[in-house]
Amino acid sequence: MVGLVFDFLGFYALYLSISLSLNLEFGYAGIPNFGKVLFIAGGAAFAGSITGRLAAWILGVGKGLPYITDNFLIMNQINPILAKDPVLTIELVLLGLAIAGVIGAVLGYVFSYPAIHLREDYLGLLLLGMAQLFYIILTEYTPLVGGTQTILVPNPYYYFSTLGINDLTDVVSALVMLAFAGLVYLYVERVARSPLGRVLRAMRDSDEAASALGKDTAKMRRNALMIASALGGMAGAMFTFSVASVGADTWTRFAWTFWPFLIVIMGGVANNTGVALGSFFFVLILKGLELVQPYLQPFIFFNVSWLQDLLFAGLLIAILYIRPEGIIRERSTFTLSPDDLRSVIGKKGDDGTEGG
Repeated sequence: MVGLVFDFLGFYALYLSISLSLNLEFGYAGIPNFGKVLFIAGGAAFAGSITGRLAAWILGVGKGLPYITDNFLIMNQINPILAKDPVLTIELVLLGLAIAGVIGAVLGYVFSYPAIHLREDYLGLLLLGMAQLFYIILTEYTPLVGGTQTILVPNPYYYFSTLGINDLTDVVSALVMLAFAGLVYLYVERVARSPLGRVLRAMRDSDEAASALGKDTAKMRRNALMIASALGGMAGAMFTFSVASVGADTWTRFAWTFWPFLIVIMGGVANNTGVALGSFFFVLILKGLELVQPYLQPFIFFNVSWLQDLLFAGLLIAILYIRPEGIIRERSTFTLSPDDLRSVIGKKGDDGTEGG
C-alpha cells in the first residue's frame, strides 16, 4: 500500500509540473504547444546523457570503453560510488536540472522562431512538426541516448535501495518530485499574479489590442514559450533521475502532449489550482485503470491496453461538451492580496479623504 500511494504521488507531482508549464504557455499566453513532448524529452535526454558522461569522467570509470555500448557496465560501477558521496550526487542532479532548463529554453527559442510572428495555429503546427523531427533525431542519433536502446543515468536514489527497506526509494523519490512540483506551482502562480501575467492574458484574448497598447506580442510569446519549455525540460530531467534511465521510446506524443492538454482542459485553463485538481483526478484514473485492467479483459471485446486511450479521449470530448471551462473556471487574478488591497483602499490621501 505504501508503494502504491507514493507511486501515485510521484506521478501526480510529475504531471502537475508539466501541466503547470503547459498552462503558462497555453492557458495564459494562448500558445497551443502541440510539441510539448519535444522540450520534456530534450531536457531529459541531455541532462541524463551529459551527467552520466561527467560522472564517469570524474570518477574515472569506464576509461577506454564506449559509453553507449557499455553503458550498463559503467553505470553499475558509478552508482555504488555515488551512494557513498551524497555531495557529488546532489551536484550532478542540480547540474542536470540546470542543463535541462537551458536546453528546454534554447529549444523553445530555436524551434518557435520561424513562426513566432504568425498566428497561434501556425505556431502550434510548427511545434508539432518539430517534436516529430526531434523524436527521429533521438531514435537515429545513437551518441545521445543510444537511439532506441535505453541507457542508464546516475541514480541519485541508489543509496536508499541498499538499506533493505521496502519502498523507501519510491518514498524519497516521490517527496523530491512533490517538492519540485510545489516550487513550479509557486513560480507559475507568481507569474500569473504579476504584470507579466496580465500582459499574457491580454495577448491571448486580443493580439491586436495588446500590440496597439505598445506590447511586443512576438517577444512575449517567445519568452513565455521559453520559460514554460525550461520548466518542462526540468520536469523531464526529474523523471529521468527518478527512473535512472532515459530512452527515445519513453517520450510519446500521447503521454507527454495529449495527457497534459487533457489535464489543463479538465482542471481549468489559466487556473493553477484547477490544474492541480485536474492532475489529481487524471492520475487517480490512470493508476486505477492500471490496477483493474487485467481483470477487465474477459468482459470487453478489444485489447484491454486500448481502454486507457479510449477512455481519456472520450473524457476530453465529454469535458469540452459539458463543461469547457474545466472543473474550476478562470477567474480574475489580483496582483495584490485582498489584505493589501484593503490596506491601500483604506489609506487616507493628502486631502484627508479615504482611499487617497
